[in-house]
Amino acid sequence: MRVITVPLLSIILLLSFYKGLAFQEKNISKADIAFISNEKDTDSIQSFLAQRINIDVDQAELGYKVYLDRGIKEDNDTIQFWANFYLGNIAYSKKKYDLAIQYGNKSVHFGEKLNYGGYIISGLSILGGAYQKKRDRKNALNQYLYMKEVIKKYNLKQYEIDNLVSIGQIRIRLGQNEKALVSLKKGLELLQKPAYKSQKNYHAKYLSTIQGIGVCYYKMNNYDEALNYDYKGLQYAEKHNLKEYIIDFNLNIGEAYIGKKKYNKALSYLTIAKSDILQGNKKNDPDLFTANLHIATCFYAQKKYKEARELLLDNFEHIKENVEVEKIREASDLAKKCGEKLNDTDLQFKYITAYTKIVDSLYQNEMSAQEKLYDHDIENLEEQNQDLISKNTLYIISFLLALIAAIAALIYNLKTKQKNKLLYEELKKERIQEFKLEPEILSVAKKEYITDKKAESLLQKLSALEKTTFYLNIDCNLYNTAKNIETNTTYLSKIINEYKKQSFNDYINELRIKYFRNRLDTDAKFRSYTIKAIAGELGYGSVNTFASAFKKQTGLSHSYYIKKVTTEINISKQQNEGIIS
Repeated sequence: MRVITVPLLSIILLLSFYKGLAFQEKNISKADIAFISNEKDTDSIQSFLAQRINIDVDQAELGYKVYLDRGIKEDNDTIQFWANFYLGNIAYSKKKYDLAIQYGNKSVHFGEKLNYGGYIISGLSILGGAYQKKRDRKNALNQYLYMKEVIKKYNLKQYEIDNLVSIGQIRIRLGQNEKALVSLKKGLELLQKPAYKSQKNYHAKYLSTIQGIGVCYYKMNNYDEALNYDYKGLQYAEKHNLKEYIIDFNLNIGEAYIGKKKYNKALSYLTIAKSDILQGNKKNDPDLFTANLHIATCFYAQKKYKEARELLLDNFEHIKENVEVEKIREASDLAKKCGEKLNDTDLQFKYITAYTKIVDSLYQNEMSAQEKLYDHDIENLEEQNQDLISKNTLYIISFLLALIAAIAALIYNLKTKQKNKLLYEELKKERIQEFKLEPEILSVAKKEYITDKKAESLLQKLSALEKTTFYLNIDCNLYNTAKNIETNTTYLSKIINEYKKQSFNDYINELRIKYFRNRLDTDAKFRSYTIKAIAGELGYGSVNTFASAFKKQTGLSHSYYIKKVTTEINISKQQNEGIIS
């Protein structure tokens, strides 16, 4: 589901806009530099520089650096605040988010020194926006939580709604849907008061809040409540003829009906949304990707595999970095399933390659060196082919390469299947062995001789805490765990490393994966959950995090393991019922 973001930089504009004379010169002259460096009336300087932003951003940036040098030289905190603030905005507009964060931090610092709440909020707005663009949700959330304290301390109620909505939106992306709902509903409560209806951008704030609440309910699988809020938002957007929001609400309503498995109903809203997108001539808009994905999902559910394939292939042309990675992953998974139904390996290959490239560009630290080298080699090969060989020769070579790739893929798949089978059998033996052993024996078998009485006491507390399944909480971290067993993070980390021979994260992941495997064996309803729901049950904020943890713990993909367990249980059940012999 799409979340409309309320731009907190609108707060910045309220604080920073100055009217002044327009200047025709494209460069900052020596006279201008002298003016910035020496003019006593700083309001005139700020008016001059603010106008420069509208004429030439690069020259304005140079001017603000001169202004910053003056502030440092004169030890003037106000000048340093405004210079850092504007330089942060310029860096943000140029997508230099690390630089924007540096200037944002300095803006907050000088705002605190001046004890002026509005200045602090301006700096935090830059930080929150930049961290969001870097997809660092946790740091973005920290900025908005601090902003909440500043609003309360300085009684700056005019920023309260924006802050609540921003907190809610980030919590949604972190998978903290219940907490997000609290924040967003508080924002909606304020928006419905007459005093707030005169605020600037009221329509955007109201619709963002309504939609955020709908998204929370959708992610909590409460589709009826999600539809309730989405319909409210759609009616409001239509009443005020807000086309962008009409598209977003139609998309969200369609997705909610997919959740309810009412595919014809979903298609009616998704088709309207797609038509509006195309009328706006937004062929590269992420909304078009989302609309095609959801329509393809409906077609696949209706066994219209060819129609689904056409949409997915069309979507391949629109994959951009501004499309949510999770959406690309959904499309990749759907393409794989659709390709299997139609025996279309080309469709699968295109999406997997595109998905890998997008993830690689956004999360380079999470990709292996081999994957990076593979992508690099493929790109170089394509460039060389285009430069060195003719079109007819390219067809022949492409065919041969495709044939070689197909053979290699077949060999790789056979080896992978054999490896997966062996790994699964090992896990199965491990599970059977665990069932045979008495809990007390199993517990004793894992114990080591511990001479440190304090460590022994904490390990006993940790063992007791494990029985409460604390590790399934999404907020489970080193700090909270240490607090629960009455120690500090340093010592807890040390005893886990020393006595359990693993890091804290590996320890938690091991507990979660064991819980998952046990519950998969015993809970039929759990086996019917979506991967997203399973990840949420285990305390993971995203499917990707769960998938990585499972792969690291078992060597298998989660989808392979679930399919094998479910198949074996169904066969066993049929044998017991005498359906098969």
